Amino acid sequence: MSAQPQLAAGKLRVRMYRVGFGDCFLLSVPDGTDHAHILVDCGVHSQGDIKTMKQCVANIAEVTKKKLAVVIATHAHQDHISGFASCADAFKEFEIGEVWMPWLMNDGDRKANKLARKQMALADSLHKHFGAVGASREVEQILINATGASHLGATGGGGNAAALKLLRSGFDSGTVHYFTAGDNVEKAAGVKGLTAHVLAPSKNEEFLSKMDPPVAQRYRIASDDEELAGGIIPFAGYWQVKRYGMTKADEAKLQQAIEVPMSEFAFALDKVLNNTSLVVLFRFGDQALLFPGDAQWGNWQSWLDADGKELLSNVTFYKVAHHGSWNATPKPGLEGMTIKKFAAMASTQSKPWPSIPGPKLVDALRKRSGQQYIQSDSLPVKGAPFVRAKKPRAFAKGDLWYDYVV
Repeated sequence: MSAQPQLAAGKLRVRMYRVGFGDCFLLSVPDGTDHAHILVDCGVHSQGDIKTMKQCVANIAEVTKKKLAVVIATHAHQDHISGFASCADAFKEFEIGEVWMPWLMNDGDRKANKLARKQMALADSLHKHFGAVGASREVEQILINATGASHLGATGGGGNAAALKLLRSGFDSGTVHYFTAGDNVEKAAGVKGLTAHVLAPSKNEEFLSKMDPPVAQRYRIASDDEELAGGIIPFAGYWQVKRYGMTKADEAKLQQAIEVPMSEFAFALDKVLNNTSLVVLFRFGDQALLFPGDAQWGNWQSWLDADGKELLSNVTFYKVAHHGSWNATPKPGLEGMTIKKFAAMASTQSKPWPSIPGPKLVDALRKRSGQQYIQSDSLPVKGAPFVRAKKPRAFAKGDLWYDYVV
């Protein structure tokens, strides 16, 4: 393993850990002669796990001397919070100042509780349905990520419940805060000059249900006639007919005779949870760092139309949403960032999801950032797929991470 690089006084660093298909980012901000550390998510999907989580958490402990000013859990998906459960004993040795989560993870909020119960009831129904009839591998992965359950039929939140319990406890030492769009934190992490502007999630439920950007505003992977504005095609291919002699009455009967496949509810559950992501824009000096979790269209739209243009034009670092999926970075979001002014990092793993990261989005990220874009799977780890990429000048690397330092 490469030697642990020392972070010079006055330097700001974002470290992207190689956990596989998941997020684990450590933001280190100058604080006098030392640094304050903010951990943004710590999780990996069971189907994209490259078995480095314990090593990554050990490195976090070494880098921070087991002191985290803030721990952020952007949303309740396995690939963002599972590390808090699997490495719970290690985290209990940390001194943690604050825990930040979206209002939707607040079990003391009546509205959040109602939505969470609906989501878990849907997940439970889907587990039972697919346990009886059999589920595709992709659908099973979605349900595992939503609940943390290791197999179909497991209910009650699975492994995610253990992570949430620890986060909500503040790790027995920290103060827990739940944020909503419009909240601002001055002197974030106790650092003079560091501010945090919470862009999402909104309290407006309308935005939670808006999954995919309209066709014209996405980095799509299919042709126009293969996509719908909502992103879900509810009928199997053999039901997708054109007007060859069918009357309006015939079409109405066909519509009534067909039910939306159960699998689409699983996809919808996955996207709704993504839309609950806590989106934070940190500012420090001339740096503006955007961490959007896995935000999808409704989450982005809730703030883009208001003040997004001005905010995005100043972004100097972008944590790519949802591991580089085609429907999580809308065109207005990326095109609002100033050309060649920002660097971008995507924590991702192309296997077992060959469509993630989306090729068209990756191409757009590279061009817009002036080639200052890197993926976590661009660095080899034993037993993991390796995607070769020229290392942009903005980044340094170790065996388990890429660093952005300014």
